[in-house]
Amino acid sequence: MAWYDVFSAFYDASLERHYREQRVQATAALDLQPGSVVLDLPCGTGQSLPGLCAGVGPSGRVLGVDLSAGMLRQAQRRVERGGLTGVTLARADAATLDLSALGGAPPDRLHIFLGMSVFPNPAATFEHLWSLLAPGGRCVIVDCHAETLSFQGRMVNLLAGADIRRRSWAPLEAVGVAFERRALPSLPLHGGQLFLATALKP
Repeated sequence: MAWYDVFSAFYDASLERHYREQRVQATAALDLQPGSVVLDLPCGTGQSLPGLCAGVGPSGRVLGVDLSAGMLRQAQRRVERGGLTGVTLARADAATLDLSALGGAPPDRLHIFLGMSVFPNPAATFEHLWSLLAPGGRCVIVDCHAETLSFQGRMVNLLAGADIRRRSWAPLEAVGVAFERRALPSLPLHGGQLFLATALKP
């Protein structure tokens, strides 16, 4: 996580605009309702927090989790600058996350944005996160996929500590109901095709 702590200082300036539209689409796909509880991870610098907070309203909660202390510091600044309420931020490993660190309430929405390609053990991590989601809850995954790595794809893997060759939607497809996957607008700098996958938990 040392690299992400450093990266947090210029992450927004270098990348935020290239994922802004995709974050809007991910928030819309969550079908947020007033009072919803959203687990957002890795929350990074908190780029998704304003939209998520708007969706859940004053009675809802947004639980932001990241393993990088530097990313969380930036997220906390975003919360304070935006006057966002109902946000709880925590430093934790997604693979072993304990909801008691976030108040204990099970989320009814799970938002995994650019996480599945980075988690060291994505299948086991997803299984754990899925177990935390309330029955009837919705999961949205946004990530990048490339069957064959271009130069840019190799750079993305190197800089992000990722593997975008993973079929990151597959764990959700295996367990979710009403699974859907669609392509999102992508640029060469993304290293592959961005996609959005969503499904409900039985």
